[in-house]
Amino acid sequence: MADLWSTMEIAAAAGETALQKTGALSLDAPAKLRLSAYVQQARQYYEAAIRAEPIAKPLLGYYFVLNTTKAYLTLRDHPSTVTPGIKHGIGQENGRLVGQYDFSQEHLQIQQDGVFHLLARSSGRGHVWSPGIMQISRLIPYLNESVDLYASAFNKRPSLIPIENTYIRASGKRPNRLAWLVVEVSRLALREADLSPRKLLDEAAAFAKSFDHVESDRDDVVKYESKPAVPYSAMPLALPGLREAFDRSLISRNRTLAHPRDNIVLSPHLGLLSAEALTFAVMLHLSNMVRYRPHHVEQLRGSSQWWLFTSWVDRACENFLLAMSSRISLEEHLIE
Repeated sequence: MADLWSTMEIAAAAGETALQKTGALSLDAPAKLRLSAYVQQARQYYEAAIRAEPIAKPLLGYYFVLNTTKAYLTLRDHPSTVTPGIKHGIGQENGRLVGQYDFSQEHLQIQQDGVFHLLARSSGRGHVWSPGIMQISRLIPYLNESVDLYASAFNKRPSLIPIENTYIRASGKRPNRLAWLVVEVSRLALREADLSPRKLLDEAAAFAKSFDHVESDRDDVVKYESKPAVPYSAMPLALPGLREAFDRSLISRNRTLAHPRDNIVLSPHLGLLSAEALTFAVMLHLSNMVRYRPHHVEQLRGSSQWWLFTSWVDRACENFLLAMSSRISLEEHLIE
């Protein structure tokens, strides 16, 4: 636990991270106090969620996600706007709960602004949904921490294609050396999804914006490279172009021990949330169910969606913590 939280707690103590060193606003005294409070409360909720029963996990998990998000946003570039009273950004939508209850009736209400909007704009492609209604069951296939649980529950593939390997390739001589981010995908995984190497780019619009298909020197994998190349440096902090290519491609990274893997998001649309914003939205909705409609939660017990309460919350909290630690330190945090 101490290792998991070390980056966040060091940031809270110092009031500064790699983000400040690369241009984010410095924190004034009130912002530093809020940052420390966000981190300490996030850890309390995190540890409580792990010990809680399934019906309580989403509520505790959401307050962990909320406080961790506020800490990240405070450090990133919103030290004066992420105040304690800011709205969540997502509300309940109960107008569709009619007749016999089914999880497919669950919808959330996107509001005009709030923490959700700030997180979505500060991660991935910076996309945030317009105000309106969104069906929760449409989001579940994109939860990267639970590809195994989703496939088992619904007997179909999630909207994610697993990545075999991701690494940096450098070429040329200094001082003109260039670097690319390389993604390798198993040909078998593509065949199972009925995709060709180039059709994958048609079906994964965000990934295609950042990556081109290139020739592979291996028969068992298909290779993609980021575009354009960026000046090479042996120091990762000097490669913001590759970090941006990774982020904007919406490659969905599961950093936990539960099936750790990078995934390509399958969608022909560019208007998609980052993985962290998606987690925020689903966790908030599940917490609202627990708070305001416990009878509907009980109706899900033993159903094909019950894993969202029993397993997904724990995995998502761990992955969210690792993702936010990676973002504020500009270094990858993985459990191997």
